Amino acid sequence: MGGDMSKSFRFILFLLFVFAFLISAPLLVLYTAGYRFDLAHGRIVHTAVLSVTSTPRNATVLIDASTNSDRTPAVIETILPGEHLVSLEKTGYLPWETHLEFKSREARVIGPITLFLDTQPELQEVLPGSILTPHPPTNRFAYVTQESSWLEVWLVDITKEEKRLLMRLPYDARNQHNLTWSKDGGYLLLSETHGTQSDLHVTRVSDGFALELPEEAEQVQSYWWDLENEEILYTDSLRGITRIAVHSGTVELIPVEAKLVTTYKDQRIILSESNNRSVVSSYIGGTASIITYLPLGAYQLVEAPSGILGLQDVQHSRLILIDLSNQDQPILLNEEARLWKWNSDNNTLLYSTGYDLKRYIRSIHENQTITRLSKSITALDWYPASSTILYQSDGIIESLNIDNTTILSQTTLSQGITGFFWIDQNGQNLHLLEKNGETWNWWTRELQK
Repeated sequence: MGGDMSKSFRFILFLLFVFAFLISAPLLVLYTAGYRFDLAHGRIVHTAVLSVTSTPRNATVLIDASTNSDRTPAVIETILPGEHLVSLEKTGYLPWETHLEFKSREARVIGPITLFLDTQPELQEVLPGSILTPHPPTNRFAYVTQESSWLEVWLVDITKEEKRLLMRLPYDARNQHNLTWSKDGGYLLLSETHGTQSDLHVTRVSDGFALELPEEAEQVQSYWWDLENEEILYTDSLRGITRIAVHSGTVELIPVEAKLVTTYKDQRIILSESNNRSVVSSYIGGTASIITYLPLGAYQLVEAPSGILGLQDVQHSRLILIDLSNQDQPILLNEEARLWKWNSDNNTLLYSTGYDLKRYIRSIHENQTITRLSKSITALDWYPASSTILYQSDGIIESLNIDNTTILSQTTLSQGITGFFWIDQNGQNLHLLEKNGETWNWWTRELQK
């Protein structure tokens, strides 16, 4: 009798194992395939996948405040469909978080997300002088100060951690002064303006050598650097527009009436006026070809990628980009803009009217609005080699991490310091220059180690 019960028990136990296997095996297969039971909706759903990377690496990934075992770069395959709070945390860095909507079977890729150090700006130095101009690509800035009867121009090279005197000229209180960098920052120009005319002084930045300029650099009405050739300076005076090679001192009078002149490859690009409109033309030898027409305006040349002519209409606060190689549709952009900055690969332009952030993408010839603000934007920049934007408004510097035109996150980097800023090319430091009466406060905030 005991043997029969033992056999019956073993048979029942066998049936239970078989039943459990028949139930668990499909569940295991479904689980492995990414299916989960959604308690909130009482059903089985296929999960979504999130791939996330960050700079720096090894940040902890949290989904709805729950820590995952993976650190960036991470792939998380068990996200239920719906909206979730995705966070990244790393010791010593400001936290990052965003809300993302996931669909069943969706594979989402975000990053690299830039994490910034949890630091505060530090005052580096208080600099005398009323004029200061930076050259962010070389991580330098120059400023003008008046000492006794002398006017001095000082150069600060942040990378080399050095400060040195570049120019010293007799000081005349009747003159107004301005500093202008050449295209690549190899030369620095100081103008002394009295009335409507200016005298120009140019120094080679590498060794502080004061160049001897021809008389065409005296009593000029306006001046500008060539956008292609580092050593070419243009002056406009009663003589007309003159092209000066500052290193050799050679001079060439531009043989046509023009408002602006620059070069592109073997062409001379000229902006002139005719029949109540502005004309952009290219000259090769003595042959002129009209590129496009523009409304009359107060135009200045501005930095743009090679092959694109950048013009700012100061009178109407407009930015115009002209493709010099496109005869059919040369005007790429003609928008109101007060601030702008190209990203590191010169494909995307970030610009602002003062109360918004927009971008123009060259490769797809598309304008996109990122966001609008109620307070005025006073400065903007790209964080190097990433999809992160920095802008300043009301003395606050914010960083926006964007995915296409979607703002994933916003992080405050600095408060209470007004002025202008730029970022090291390696992305390690943010520099702020703040005007304070007759002095400048130079602040630095560490972003990355």
